[in-house]
Amino acid sequence: MFDRLSAPIATLVATHLGLLPAQVNALFAPPAKGVAGDLALPCFQMAKARGVPPPTLATELAGILTAAGITAVATGPFCNVTFDPAAVATTLLPLLSPAGTVNGSRSGGALALRSTLGAGQRVCIDFSSPNIAKHLAFHHIRSTMIGNALAHCYAAAGWDVTRINFLGDWGTAFGRLIAGWKREHLTLEQLTAAADQVTFLNDLYVRISAAAKADPVVEEEARHWSKALEDGEPEARNLWQIFKTASLKEFERVYGLLGVTFDSWKGEAFYEDKMEPLLAELASKQLTSQDQGATVVDLPTLLNTDKVKTWKKPVLIKRADGGTLYATRDLTACDDRFSEFGFSRSLYVVDLGQSLHFQEWFAVARLLQRPYADKLRHIGFGVVLIWNDEESAWAKGRTRGGKIMLLREVLDEAIERAAAIVADKNPDLAADERAAIARAVGIGAVVFNDLKNGRTGDVKFKFEEALRFDGETGPYLQFAHARLCSIERKAEHRTGGSPVHLTNEAEKAVLLAIARLQGALERAVELDEPSVLAQALLTLASAIASWLTSGNSDLNARVLCADSAIAASRLSLVIAARGALGEGLRLLGLIAPERM
Repeated sequence: MFDRLSAPIATLVATHLGLLPAQVNALFAPPAKGVAGDLALPCFQMAKARGVPPPTLATELAGILTAAGITAVATGPFCNVTFDPAAVATTLLPLLSPAGTVNGSRSGGALALRSTLGAGQRVCIDFSSPNIAKHLAFHHIRSTMIGNALAHCYAAAGWDVTRINFLGDWGTAFGRLIAGWKREHLTLEQLTAAADQVTFLNDLYVRISAAAKADPVVEEEARHWSKALEDGEPEARNLWQIFKTASLKEFERVYGLLGVTFDSWKGEAFYEDKMEPLLAELASKQLTSQDQGATVVDLPTLLNTDKVKTWKKPVLIKRADGGTLYATRDLTACDDRFSEFGFSRSLYVVDLGQSLHFQEWFAVARLLQRPYADKLRHIGFGVVLIWNDEESAWAKGRTRGGKIMLLREVLDEAIERAAAIVADKNPDLAADERAAIARAVGIGAVVFNDLKNGRTGDVKFKFEEALRFDGETGPYLQFAHARLCSIERKAEHRTGGSPVHLTNEAEKAVLLAIARLQGALERAVELDEPSVLAQALLTLASAIASWLTSGNSDLNARVLCADSAIAASRLSLVIAARGALGEGLRLLGLIAPERM
């Protein structure tokens, strides 16, 4: 959308330099912080091709643009352009005026968050992927909500999206759990009667693990049941299904709170009888070898050269006892997904601690000459730290006596705290509406606190900071949306304003922030980085706040001023901004309340 403003400039510069407009357009960037202007054109590449210093070319281009009636100034190696507010409004507002609905938004402003970048392509996004018989801990917020936001952003950018929850529902842990169940003579009735079935199973796992560590006989029982499960022994399979059903019920409750959905729930167990063809293919292509009875792909031998020694160890494909490993399952699952979906890109939203695992099996996919080998991306992220009041320190997902902080506990507490804030700020709201707003604000605070940060860094979470209504928070964005909705209600749905009345710098700033959202969406997709969009929404909300407060002492500077024509124009901008901000919040996984 911003290219409607930049295209004429790109054409002038391209014509002058004998380039294609697209080549110039790709160079545009926001001006440096503190530098006046709305658009910067770095002249480094073009100056090098022309054989002149960048500042010289910047001055030359500023003169060309000025002669064409465009305000342009050279600042060192940059040619900075300033747009006329009325021209910005005339160009952009008609594109953002109400025209049907976009995902429920009553405004064409939501169209600022649409792109055709991925048209005709499909992406598979593997995210969340918890382990059966364990709770969703607070650290699961990162994979779950980064993956969810990327799914929304890819869809908005024109991609067909398949959301995959690759459940950890297989492996030796289940043999241990079954051994504990049998040792303690537990029954389905006891599990069903438990207040929290996942806690019941998790506590059982802790007890049997401690017993196995102390007694080799118990460990041998766990191995026996692991093998029985892999061999399809009916009792083992039946107990495994009971554990899985109990876990899925709890997972879906938390996903429901977060508004997260999946298209596929195929877990590791789905592939346990489908790995032999892959193992046979690896052997037939002489890619495997034996190491102490285990089957490995020896990456150091196969890929390292005298000059480049990237790989330090082989990839374990099959244990000596016949059990399969994560790499084998991931490769088999990827074969299945490519066969079913024919993806153009496949994302794995998993913490950075698993980077080596993905590097290794991606390398095996290349050795197998899989057509998807170069379409795989590991979307790594850092850890989440939560403030521990008892120790006055940041801890890795632990608080309250050192216990693991569960995701549902964080969400419930955030909702409870938000309810108190909303009741204080707006005591006249009906109880059911206040509850809905508290849920949106509380969960939005937790989610946005994660997504506003670059995913590869660590994230710090503190309730008091995340729930603030000012600063870089979810509630701040939600409040900006609710404020715009309030203005719409007071206007009694007057629309149809002409853009010619939007002539001040604050109004221009709002329009430019909306127009830049499309570029932010596309960068978020190409970089697999939701924080790009989150930061663009903060810029928009800041521009909205500046506009709505800049003229409080002047009646004619307010949106609903006495001049009906001006009021209608400003209301059109309110509607556009509300639609864009609401859609941006939706893409990040937040609800945009109309009242707060």
